[in-house]
Amino acid sequence: MQAAVFSGPNDLRVKVVTSPSGGIRTRVKACAVCGYDVRVFRHGHRKVRPPVILGHEICAELVDAVRTPQGNLSAGTRVAIYPQIPCLECRMCRLKQYNLCLDLKELGSTVNGGLAEYVQIPENVVKIGGLVAIPPGLTDEQAALLEPLACCLNSVLRMDYQRPEHSNVVIIGDGPIGLMHLQLLKQIQSRKVCVIGRIDSRMQKARELGADFVLKRQDDDSTIQTINEYFGVASVDSVVIATSNPLALELAQKVAGKNSLINLFAGMSHDSLPQIDTNRVHYDQISVIGSFGCTPSLMSKAAGMVSEKKIDLSSLVTHKYSILEAERAFVDTENYAGLRGVINRF
Repeated sequence: MQAAVFSGPNDLRVKVVTSPSGGIRTRVKACAVCGYDVRVFRHGHRKVRPPVILGHEICAELVDAVRTPQGNLSAGTRVAIYPQIPCLECRMCRLKQYNLCLDLKELGSTVNGGLAEYVQIPENVVKIGGLVAIPPGLTDEQAALLEPLACCLNSVLRMDYQRPEHSNVVIIGDGPIGLMHLQLLKQIQSRKVCVIGRIDSRMQKARELGADFVLKRQDDDSTIQTINEYFGVASVDSVVIATSNPLALELAQKVAGKNSLINLFAGMSHDSLPQIDTNRVHYDQISVIGSFGCTPSLMSKAAGMVSEKKIDLSSLVTHKYSILEAERAFVDTENYAGLRGVINRF
């Protein structure tokens, strides 16, 4: 089969490799490219040991029938694949918080992923319901985005648990993750949401998807002044950091009001991590939380929300590629071309 194999920083090549045999095989229908994939491509990652096939936002169809906790799935069934592979033995797995497994492995990072014609699914993924049947009416490309949507759903639900009384939210980041957060915050929590972005086309999409206020980021002082004029001084309840740009954490601390919450959704490079103002956190009683990954149950919930047209994923897919164009897909993603690029021809 053809696959996009990562062999080290800046070395991503489409090669003919041996197709997986035995186990639970799926035929890939679509695999999206995200910012994490690009960072691995350019710089590698501590948990990625090349050579490995990248890609973890996957829609596929079953080659053979599979028995799952939710029931039997026949050959040809389309599924969204939960990419995190838990050990099922640690404390977090016993709590069904599989994304926080103490010995976590992942498709597209530690195990071959979805940028290939076929991907083999580990038994532990199947045991926890990680093959999520795709509702009728969803395209392959929409289904490939169910995993990142579920990650955003995990993020938003954690915010609600922490601060159910809050009403004003600022999202820093106008990419697909920021726009998914926007839709979820409006749909689930009816929050007043401001999106801070940099790219005009993405900011326009934020307006179309229901943002109450969209602001192009300039210098921090001007940004803060504009937000204060809109929300009122020190009245921002929550801030979502939906970008890996470390400057976003500095801005978030300046934007956050008293008794507010800062949600770190995106990972950042260890080489450029900004400092947290501990006095500000202490005296203004600011909470800083993180959110990572999702669970299969959240993927199922995300699928239902898209099927019921509560969340729009179709407009977030702006570029489609063949597997032979994998490196171009990575470069376009790196250069913020459109929103999400999906490889859907193998």
